[in-house]
Amino acid sequence: MNTTRPYVRPVPWYWWLRRPAYVRYMLRELTCVPIGAWSGWLVYGLVSLARGPEAWTGFTDGLASAPGIAFQILVLASAAYHAVTWFNLAPRTMPLRLGGRRVPAAWITLGHYAVAAVVALALLVMGVV
Repeated sequence: MNTTRPYVRPVPWYWWLRRPAYVRYMLRELTCVPIGAWSGWLVYGLVSLARGPEAWTGFTDGLASAPGIAFQILVLASAAYHAVTWFNLAPRTMPLRLGGRRVPAAWITLGHYAVAAVVALALLVMGVV
């Protein structure tokens, strides 16, 4: 029976600051924080809507305030950064083959952007946005 402990190399908390690719990865993963907060804020909005007109007015006033607008800009920037980095990463995560040949990475990326644009346009035409 071996009673010695295996060597575990110490890893500093700032390990991800050493390479730009790691920094971009961590920033993309950190985009979940403002988006999660936004989701919580929307649930609070539903509760305010259920409580009546005064609560709903307070919720919409909070959205229209300067901190509310700044928060919404932060959430939009987080969602845009996450989407762009994910679309650019898509060819590596799902390589496609058509007719035995690999689909070029640029086509996969452009396909993601095209679908996002079509969905955004459809929502705009329907009046959802």
